[in-house]
Amino acid sequence: MAAFSLGDLAAVALCAAVLGIVWRHHARVRRSRLPPGPPPLPILGNILDVPRENSARAYQPLFDKYGDVVYLDAVKYTIIVLGSYTAATELLDKRSTTYSGRPGFEMVDLIGGDWVIAYSGYTDFWRQRRKRFRDFFSASAIRSYQYAQEAGAQRLAQLLLSAPGEFADNVQFIFGSTVFSSVYGIDVSSPSNEYLVMAEDVMNVIKEVFTPGRFFVEVFPVLRRIPAWVPGMGFKRKAAVWAGMLLETRNKPFDTAAESVRRGDCAPCVVATVLDKIATQPQTQEFEEALTRDVCGNAYLAAVETVTATVLTFVYTMALYPEVQQRAQAEIDAVVGHSRFPLLSDRPALPYIDALLNECLRWMPTAQLGVPHASVEDDEYKGYFIPKGSIILVNVWGIARSKEHYVEPDRFMPERFLTKDGQLNKDILSPRAYVFGFGRRICPGMHFGDASLFITIASVLHALTIKPTLDENGKPNIPSAENVNMKEGFLTHPEVPGYIFEARSHAP
Repeated sequence: MAAFSLGDLAAVALCAAVLGIVWRHHARVRRSRLPPGPPPLPILGNILDVPRENSARAYQPLFDKYGDVVYLDAVKYTIIVLGSYTAATELLDKRSTTYSGRPGFEMVDLIGGDWVIAYSGYTDFWRQRRKRFRDFFSASAIRSYQYAQEAGAQRLAQLLLSAPGEFADNVQFIFGSTVFSSVYGIDVSSPSNEYLVMAEDVMNVIKEVFTPGRFFVEVFPVLRRIPAWVPGMGFKRKAAVWAGMLLETRNKPFDTAAESVRRGDCAPCVVATVLDKIATQPQTQEFEEALTRDVCGNAYLAAVETVTATVLTFVYTMALYPEVQQRAQAEIDAVVGHSRFPLLSDRPALPYIDALLNECLRWMPTAQLGVPHASVEDDEYKGYFIPKGSIILVNVWGIARSKEHYVEPDRFMPERFLTKDGQLNKDILSPRAYVFGFGRRICPGMHFGDASLFITIASVLHALTIKPTLDENGKPNIPSAENVNMKEGFLTHPEVPGYIFEARSHAP
């Protein structure tokens, strides 16, 4: 082999230098084209600019200063926060192929959460599970669960009367029991039921894992290499416990339902339908059972917490705005009468109840920053460069309070969603267009959750009147919207110690 001459080496060095200059110039140009945002600190980037509490509202000053697309450098991650419905739909809906990824959360990996649809990346594994979940809970499929939803709503009205001090727990209990009945055929008779407690414990884990800024390992993955016994490595010990909890939630109720199917005494449910169907298909039986196990394990996680949070918002607003409650009750009385509870089949004749649900979803959206998306390839929007792997957040709260879409957005006003003749106004942006997510990551259980919310609101208002408690001077003891304490975290809702639930004279 001929030796390189000094001239050859010089030429190679010159080419390398030129390429290096071109690459650095290209990198600077790309950085200069990133969306605007607060200046990053050395090493820490914008970590201190990422709000940990009241995060959706805390982002609003950034949008006021930088516009509706804001860039944050979170060391390991590039975060792009979208502050308008236009930006969210353009990227997440119209370019859904590019923005259907999920961030690679370290804690999700540590707890073995890849089977949870909300966590899973944009892969065939995810597509299979999401498609099957959508099949089980599509707009047509949920008709099979209407009886369970109606019975649950009626039972909730009774529980609010008999145990008003436990209203928040009972709301969650009813929705949890409806899910377990519909999915597993399991009768959950009390809030202390082992399956319900198990699922709620796991939901608390998920909320903690998904809360931005909760774990430094998300920013500094190298911490995973440090032994769990070292001070400050408590996240590793937590993850080991949480992994076992997550696996039990996936397997235990499914195994109980499967055993009931084998005995022939399982109530009608998703598991029974699937296992009966695949019993004669041995070539796909193992795959279908594993797929169904994963999908059913997602049902509680996908629906119960968000629905519960919205109902707590509804209860708060009824106590705060009695005139709205009275108008809703008048519509129910006129359509349903006094001899029975409302049914989901009454929905087309109850537009004000639909408008009331819309306003509850809009006024205090539960997932105020949505669920994070991730870009799976480089992209450009409004001349801004959005790198592959960016975390995309949507300020749902900001959209819901936007003057671009709503007149007097801070007011609680269900009639904003009605035409002059009292029908739903399709020209007003429905909160269902953004509170359930965007693109291919839109909540696959949205139809089930929406139906549960509607029948709950209608049934509770048919049977009860909700009032605030009174202070020592006999005055309403309920904080204003500006002063109410909000439950913070991934999901949020107003926290009020108690209400008065009075039976209406005609209640069935």
